[in-house]
Amino acid sequence: MTKSGASGPKARARKAQQAAGVRYTQVRRATLPSRNGRTVQFLLEDRYELSTLAVQIAAAWARQGMRVLLVHEYKPSGIDMALYSRRARERKAAEQRLQECPGYRSTLLWKSGTGRDQGGLLVEQHTPWSTPPADPKYLTTDDSPLRDALQLGRSHFDSIVLMGRPTWPHRELVDHFVVLAATNGAPVTETLTHGPMPEERREHPLTPEQSAALLRERHLNFLHHRPTAFLGMISGSRQLPAAEPKPGFIHAVEANMAAAGIPLLGHVHVGHHDPVTHARHTDQAALAALVVASPLDPGVAQAAKAITARW
Repeated sequence: MTKSGASGPKARARKAQQAAGVRYTQVRRATLPSRNGRTVQFLLEDRYELSTLAVQIAAAWARQGMRVLLVHEYKPSGIDMALYSRRARERKAAEQRLQECPGYRSTLLWKSGTGRDQGGLLVEQHTPWSTPPADPKYLTTDDSPLRDALQLGRSHFDSIVLMGRPTWPHRELVDHFVVLAATNGAPVTETLTHGPMPEERREHPLTPEQSAALLRERHLNFLHHRPTAFLGMISGSRQLPAAEPKPGFIHAVEANMAAAGIPLLGHVHVGHHDPVTHARHTDQAALAALVVASPLDPGVAQAAKAITARW
């Protein structure tokens, strides 16, 4: 039985509206969906410096005309008894924690055009990733809510980005993995310590093979050698890439990384998109909206195109 005697099409319309975060008529009148959306997960260890890079790439896809869905895990919090505290400070802190929990919802972050001419679209969705276990003592193994959300997203969006848990690849659910490396490009030197004093540290130049090996060693160790098929690696830093020591060095590093199965897809200058800068203006609940509204580094658009070129 559908709700309040609603017909089957109306029930499906409500479900599509909930998934897309926009009116059902906009979803239906837009250009035909791909019906074969790709699910992407960005893997990274340093969540501090590059925590907004996944949102930036998703925003670049939307500006390039793609329909993009960000899928966050919704974790409903239990009843916070501090909401009923006699102390105003404790009540205020509990209310703040409650506001930071976004809830089960979809939010339209950005779109281009209206009606039939609608192009790029970026939607943020918070949805449960699993069902609660029958016994609280045990962890749940039922991820059917997440599977349903991704399956529905593929029918309406070109790209679905699985947000959260960036150190654990969901191989059964994700089509492509991209590693985000917090480094200012390919390393050209390595600092070696020959004694306890700072003046005993020396910069040793690297060969392209050594540079590529360092990239893999430093930025893939957090995966603990779990076999994963990578689409590529994107480097990002608040610093500009180091100067090329000799012509052809970067090209040789890229060739070595491609031969190892993890090609370099570009470098992004993080700049003002780091969370420290954003924290001065907004809380975490509005961080994605602020990133989308801010100008993007040219490296983000190039990296976004490099990813889709390898699909």
